[in-house]
Amino acid sequence: MQHSRSSLEVTVSDRSSTAPNSGDTPAELLASVTALQRRTRAVRNAYWLPLLLFGLLMAAAAPLYVESVDPLAMRGGQDNPALTGLGGDFLERSATLGWYWLAALIGGYLLSLWWYRWHGVRVGVQTPARPYVIAGIVGTIVGLVLPIVLRYLLLNTATAVSSATSWVTTPLLGISDRGMFPHLVIAVGLLVLARLERSRGLTVVAAVYAAAVVLVNIYFQTANFEPGDLNRYSLLLAALLPAPILLVGGGIALLNTIKRSA
Repeated sequence: MQHSRSSLEVTVSDRSSTAPNSGDTPAELLASVTALQRRTRAVRNAYWLPLLLFGLLMAAAAPLYVESVDPLAMRGGQDNPALTGLGGDFLERSATLGWYWLAALIGGYLLSLWWYRWHGVRVGVQTPARPYVIAGIVGTIVGLVLPIVLRYLLLNTATAVSSATSWVTTPLLGISDRGMFPHLVIAVGLLVLARLERSRGLTVVAAVYAAAVVLVNIYFQTANFEPGDLNRYSLLLAALLPAPILLVGGGIALLNTIKRSA
């Protein structure tokens, strides 16, 4: 409670130090308002926790991306329950991975919502995080339904339809089958959060992370793998490659937050 009061006092002090007065010129008024907005955004920003949270959730999923034996170039699809669609079909433990990501994504976004509400009460300024959580939950639902729709378009429609839509269905199905659709859901959520936070730092982290996810999947999509080219750790590396971006970005954001509150 005492720490909360101190944060509020610092915020109020910062606002009062930049508050315009009747003797200011228009340029000085504009500068005061800009400085006040900048300080308010700095106090409100709390995105370090979602970055670290999803980076750690990604790292915790690592064992599920490791095959027990060297996989074929591309394993055939498995007959898993629809609710495990987030785990892909190319991985040996795809069903377990699907359940893991279903719980991790929903739990992670709900925990982020609680965090932003708690942080807002603590500092007196709150980021409207609900659109971020909605984007994450909707993305999770899309990750469950989309593989079914994509396979239908690719395999069960007329040749003209499947050929016309293959430019989008094939890459998305590849992302889903490699168990990396959750990474895409996280990327979309972070881009939405960056917009809500109005943070250049988070925008950079989210854009670099999204680019890493896309580039990894382009590599797997365009490489002409032969049997034996992939080993039991290949998809683990693909899944973990974007994780350090979130962990480093979240660590830097946390350090900046500590410096501001010191």
